[in-house]
Amino acid sequence: MQINLIQEDGCRVMNIERTREGNALILYTTSQGCDIFARIVYPSGVATRRYLNDLAMFVQKKPHDNAYKLLYIRILGDKMNCGYGTLMMNQLLARAKQNKIDYIEGHMQDATSQEHDARLRHFYTKFGFTIDADRQILWRPEEYCHFY
Repeated sequence: MQINLIQEDGCRVMNIERTREGNALILYTTSQGCDIFARIVYPSGVATRRYLNDLAMFVQKKPHDNAYKLLYIRILGDKMNCGYGTLMMNQLLARAKQNKIDYIEGHMQDATSQEHDARLRHFYTKFGFTIDADRQILWRPEEYCHFY
C-alpha cells in the first residue's frame, strides 16, 4: 500500500530495506531530483508520511561537474541512531557509483555537543568521506571500498 501511495505522489521507489528493529524502509526519490527520501513502515502497518516525518537526504547534481552536493540529511528525534542514515547513505553511494560520479561534497552540520560531533564524524568517515577543518566533507569512489 505504501509503495502505491509513493508512486501516486509521482515518486519512484529505489529500494526497500529491512531495519535492525524489523521495520521496512522504503527508499524513494522524486522524478526531478537527486534527493533520497525514506518512509518507515512499522510491523503494525503504520508508516511515516511524506512532508511530515519521512526521512530525507537532500542532494543536488553539480551543474558543471560530474558530482553531487550533499546539502542536508533530515533524521529527527527518536529516528536518530537507528541505522536509517546508513541505509540512505548506502543508497546515495550506490547511485553515485552506478552513475560514475567523480565525487560528493558537502558541509557537515554544526553539532550541538561533542558527542553529537563525534557521531557525525564517525558517520561520514565510515563511508570514506574526508572532513577538513572547515567541516567540508568530500567523498571519492576510489576511497570507498565497501558498504555498511
